Amino acid sequence: MTAHYDEIHGVVISEDEARGGVTGHNVRYVLAYGMIGVIAMFAAIAIYNGFDRLQSNIEAALSQSPSEVFQTVAPYAAIVLAGAIGVALMLGVWNLLSGRTNDGTQSFMRFRVAAQFATICVIMAILYVSAV
Repeated sequence: MTAHYDEIHGVVISEDEARGGVTGHNVRYVLAYGMIGVIAMFAAIAIYNGFDRLQSNIEAALSQSPSEVFQTVAPYAAIVLAGAIGVALMLGVWNLLSGRTNDGTQSFMRFRVAAQFATICVIMAILYVSAV
């Protein structure tokens, strides 16, 4: 196996270790924050571009009966709840893999289960109202 000699520190590093690259400086946090930033920006762009349509749908719905208001708002609630499920799942797995306390992981997973229950209730209500 070929080795690398560092003249400054006098350390011999194997070829595999020399090609391994730097993994310090909390690289996983930088990657996670970067990913969260990109997702947040895409969400902000989507909200900005679709805001006029959303606002017109809400205004039209509020002038109608309560069941029609529910039919208009419920799909957006289901999307937000599905996003909450994804975020809770990612945070729980991140907490588990980073070696932090199990209490945080359990809290995230409890929130995920509650969000799943709420999502299922909203979807079932949408199906019930649309079938009537």
